[in-house]
Amino acid sequence: MTQAPPLSIAAQWQRARQRALGLFVRGIGMGTADVIPGVSGGTMALITGIYDELVATIAGVHPRIIGDTVRGRFAAVLQQLNASFLVPLLAGIFAAVLSLAKGITYLLEHHPEPVWGALTGLILASVLVVARHIDGWSLATAVLAAVGAGIGYGVTILVPVETGTQFYKFVGAGIIASIAMILPGISGSFLLVLMGKYTQVLTAIHERELTVIGFFGIGFLAGILCFSRVLKRLLARHHTPTMAFLTGLMAGSLRKVWPFRLPIEGDLDHYLCVMPDNYDSETWLTIGLVVIAFGVVMVIERFAAKVSDDSSQR
Repeated sequence: MTQAPPLSIAAQWQRARQRALGLFVRGIGMGTADVIPGVSGGTMALITGIYDELVATIAGVHPRIIGDTVRGRFAAVLQQLNASFLVPLLAGIFAAVLSLAKGITYLLEHHPEPVWGALTGLILASVLVVARHIDGWSLATAVLAAVGAGIGYGVTILVPVETGTQFYKFVGAGIIASIAMILPGISGSFLLVLMGKYTQVLTAIHERELTVIGFFGIGFLAGILCFSRVLKRLLARHHTPTMAFLTGLMAGSLRKVWPFRLPIEGDLDHYLCVMPDNYDSETWLTIGLVVIAFGVVMVIERFAAKVSDDSSQR
């Protein structure tokens, strides 16, 4: 079998640029999801085909990086960090968080129904995409998916609490948010809402309150570095059951983003998910956004699969 000739430097550079741009766009999607209560950045990583590499990259970060950095071994540091993957992805995430923190809050406050509609379409398609990639559904995987759905649903009916502004509470919030961010179906932003930290953290980001951002960042970094190792092991040894559980988590979280809601009289913290009884212009806009978001996810998934196939053939 004849091997393909090696790529020229210009072709390699072009491919690297295309990959970096693709990762940056995926990062924007993850960052956008991370600032919306009800959607997980991990979900976006799953549907765009980078979830396993993301988990493996974060889990591969080792304390020896500090020593290599001090000794000036920057090439080794970049290799350990999988910098060609992580840098453009993080750039997209941070760009989205910094630019959208205020806008997303405004839209959720003044136009919640269409926003939730788009998110419903996104998660519905995500559940379908992930479930379709699970090899060998069985009674055990179905039970795990049901357990995941129960946990995801249970989280959505928890009542938000108020917490103080002590530094350790921001560290703890960062740890919990990081674990949720990397898990598809569990929204880190929503858990921040439950802990009374969502508005505080978004305000700190918008107003550049470095102390709050620093403590939250310490917790976030510690949480994601530790939990990613556990998740990497689960995906390596028990991939199908783990993905079935995560599929259930996403399905259970749908209640949080369902756009049509009926308040419960005398209970400000809960609501019923219903079908619309009045098809006005905003209702039709919401339904349209459900369909559009669903279609966008399916197109992204197909494109990501095509790119993956092309890469494996080279």
